[in-house]
Amino acid sequence: MAANLNRSERVMYRVDRYEIHYLKFILEAYEGLATLTTLNSEKGIIQLAVPPGRKDSLESLLAALGHELRLERISASQPEIISP
Repeated sequence: MAANLNRSERVMYRVDRYEIHYLKFILEAYEGLATLTTLNSEKGIIQLAVPPGRKDSLESLLAALGHELRLERISASQPEIISP
């Protein structure tokens, strides 16, 4: 079965909950780079949907932002972090 090349990749991160709005604002400035969804605001769990061909650009931006805020990539197989 062929992979769907038009499907966004989803990655999850933990950030300081007070930085979620800031990160969303930055991502919106880079139109089409990624869409941020908050999965658990209390724990700072977010999901980024990354369109095909934009992953490298997103990773570069997140690496630069890592100097300003803590971004911890997490696995979707950690369901306990999603529920309150």
